[in-house]
Amino acid sequence: MSHEDQEILQVFIEESVEHLADIETDLLAIEKDGQKINEARVNKVFRAIHSIKGGAGFMNLNTLQHLAHDTENVLGLVRRRKLAPTSAVINALLVASDQLMQLLVNASISNEADISAALAALQAVVTGDPLPSPAAQQADTIADCPELEVAHTAPEVAIVKAPSPEPVQPEMVPAESVFDTADEPQTVKQETSIRVSVNLLDQLMNLAGELVLSRNQLLQTISSGLVPEAEAVGQRIDLVTSELQGAIMLTRMQPVGNVLDKFPRVVRDLAKKLGKEVELTLVGTEVELDKTIIEAISDPLTHLVRNAVDHGIETSEERRGKGKSITGSLLLKAYHAAGQVVIEVTDDGRGIAVDQVATTAVGRGLIAADQAKLMSAKEKINLILLPGFSTAAQVSDVSGRGVGMDVVKTNLDQLGGTLDIDSLPDRGTRIAIKLPLTLAIIPSQIIMTGDERYAIPQVNLEELLRIPAAQIKQRIERVGDAEVVRLRGNLLPLIRMAEVLGIEPTYYNEAEERTRPDRRRNIADRRSPVSPLFEPTATSAKAEEEGEQRQQTRDRRQSTSSALNIVVVSSGALKYGLIVDCLLDSEEIVIKPLGRHLQGCQGYAGATIMGDGRIALILDIANIARMAGLTSVEGSRRAGELAQETHLATQDRQALLLFCGAGEERFAVPLSLVDRVERIKQLQIEQIGGRRVLQYRGGSLPLLSIDEVASVLPLADQENLLVIVFHIMGREVGLLASGPVDAIEVATAVDAVTLRQTGIMGSAIIDGTTTMLVDIFELVQTIHPEWLVTEAEVGEGETAPVLLIVDDSEFFRSQVRHYFEQAGFQVLEAIDGIDALQVLEAQYESISMVVTDIEMPNMDGFELTRRIKGSRQFGHLPVIALSTLATEEDQARGEAAGVEEYHIKLDRERLVDCVFRYTRTVVAA
Repeated sequence: MSHEDQEILQVFIEESVEHLADIETDLLAIEKDGQKINEARVNKVFRAIHSIKGGAGFMNLNTLQHLAHDTENVLGLVRRRKLAPTSAVINALLVASDQLMQLLVNASISNEADISAALAALQAVVTGDPLPSPAAQQADTIADCPELEVAHTAPEVAIVKAPSPEPVQPEMVPAESVFDTADEPQTVKQETSIRVSVNLLDQLMNLAGELVLSRNQLLQTISSGLVPEAEAVGQRIDLVTSELQGAIMLTRMQPVGNVLDKFPRVVRDLAKKLGKEVELTLVGTEVELDKTIIEAISDPLTHLVRNAVDHGIETSEERRGKGKSITGSLLLKAYHAAGQVVIEVTDDGRGIAVDQVATTAVGRGLIAADQAKLMSAKEKINLILLPGFSTAAQVSDVSGRGVGMDVVKTNLDQLGGTLDIDSLPDRGTRIAIKLPLTLAIIPSQIIMTGDERYAIPQVNLEELLRIPAAQIKQRIERVGDAEVVRLRGNLLPLIRMAEVLGIEPTYYNEAEERTRPDRRRNIADRRSPVSPLFEPTATSAKAEEEGEQRQQTRDRRQSTSSALNIVVVSSGALKYGLIVDCLLDSEEIVIKPLGRHLQGCQGYAGATIMGDGRIALILDIANIARMAGLTSVEGSRRAGELAQETHLATQDRQALLLFCGAGEERFAVPLSLVDRVERIKQLQIEQIGGRRVLQYRGGSLPLLSIDEVASVLPLADQENLLVIVFHIMGREVGLLASGPVDAIEVATAVDAVTLRQTGIMGSAIIDGTTTMLVDIFELVQTIHPEWLVTEAEVGEGETAPVLLIVDDSEFFRSQVRHYFEQAGFQVLEAIDGIDALQVLEAQYESISMVVTDIEMPNMDGFELTRRIKGSRQFGHLPVIALSTLATEEDQARGEAAGVEEYHIKLDRERLVDCVFRYTRTVVAA
């Protein structure tokens, strides 16, 4: 065959493959239409097969032409309404389309293929002879497809993977091979071309032209020695290059529907084999991803989808017994979020039996029994991601081959993606895959350890942390044999990069601008060693004492070079701090594969060339954790210790704004309530109508002081003051104070009795000083009762809704109870999740809503919410979560557990309004 004929054949194959990709979706839609035949859709399929037949005849692909001809005959009968598109008929057409695909991708030897089975099925349709059973037609399609399963059953939870079959083209639906296995067919090269819009090509041409012009200008300015002009041209080149990069990346972007559109067939065939009814919904098929990523996620998504149908969704009889619709629901949804693409696989099946997962993990030695007791439901679910986890009692062709979800996670790790799992008993499971938009050029944080630079992909980057030298001893702690840092109330495991990579520990000396050897054994140790002229011995107590004194006098902990640089990174559920010598800039890097001599190194995901021509290795965050022995935050011994320590450390932790009054008096307000702090002059305050006001942002800001309602010293008549601005009762109000101010996070007991008075909710010892906690709502309400908003209160004649407040802190529980009782609600109390469940079981018929703290002993708020939402008796109750520190991570966990809204404990106005809104809805329903 001539070169020209080869090109014609390649074009024919590519176009035919596209036709077949659409045909599968259309055939399933025709089956769903049933007797209400959509002529336009049938005609579309008919024309596609007709085109394949004509092209095959032209290229002398006789077997392909013969199969396309018989397929066309069946479609013709359907089009003329002489044949109903039953399930058996569509099965025959789908098997024919599968074999057409294999004939196309093996076009060079397709004329020798045996297609008698497919032809017999099609001819039986035309003649009216008995057809093979649907199960028989689907058996090969299902049995040959590799899958990885997570059994959602209770008590059995199986996570298994089939052995991989021979590789096939991504567009192909696995089916019985039409070729003799003794042959070694030469397959057509995969995806040698890609469709690009003409507009995008025009844009690339324009940008290329701009780049040429800028290059010419740069060469001219360099030869003329005009440095300022060269700098301007350099900026222009930088801009054009960025635009060119973006346009080129667009050429590789393809809709994720290229992968998702195959799943209606997969779900249909598997559901029929298992005797289940499943409705699949696809959302966001137009979302675009890099072509490489789209091809790579096909297998992981197939595993998850097939697993959801096989193990997640119950049989019709099971669902009927649970009061569910007999048709199970499966949702595949793609969307953009924070510069990434998220693909969710959600079913409404039986959910994952979390306790059985933990029991199995303990039985297999993956975690200790004590660790399992400390774990939340979310952490137990994540145990299924550990290597070697499986509870399958036996294997089958659909599931049960003994390999775990860790394979899916590993595949996603290689793409820079993450996996998140949420599940509720009898409500279903949601698995979210987060993927980068592209793998070719990625934003990264450049760091330095030793004399080498490394790149950390921003998708793994949580934050950068620099601990000043003087704070290292207070911030760095040891838990067992692990070093950790306390970060916003949580203990974060630390990994020293030099140790993991096996290089000499160093630190960056900022004064000398170079790295120096670091002799510390522990992170919190002093860096300066004892003078080598004085070596204390074990038998010399005096020498030892003198050495310690000398070390203290030479302590260089105050030097800026002794500060600790930590990169907080994450990979899925894994999160830790990576200690590095120096933090450099953020850069977009071009990923290059590792050379052959480095491919065995686990800690690297690739390499890049920096601006100065030197190489920087790209770190593999997940593998670095494994190399350091931190295989899983939830599944390691270190995590068990951290979980207990963190729980004790974060109880009632609050973010406060500290400020001064008169003399030695110090006050605090919840930082979450503060809009801003302004510095003003005493002369700016005006006395109008007996009130103090400040001209502020085009209006008048009412000014209050604590001494107007509480027995505290009045503010001194000083030139400079502070105004702390709040938004209360629909208005802005300013609280007068004096400096200095400080924002801190503390975990301290609150005394609600000793200093309690109007405007002061209690007191606490903070940094050794008694600090009064200001109740800004009570302060405003006392001074301006006319501002009080009453719409959110229970009216006369109405039955007061009953709220269940759950909080282990008596102070916060009484504060929140006071808020709601003032608004007219009835209140029940519980001290933790277990206590709350007992109250609900006894009085759930009278309770309208649950308001719960998050951090509690015995059972936290997340687990309590899951138990509530999973209950038949009180699963309808709204749940509002309260916290003193509502981080984005906490809010995401709360949403996954079923929390309706997340609120700050002492934000009285928003809290009461929210509860009133939900209880009104419940009463109206």
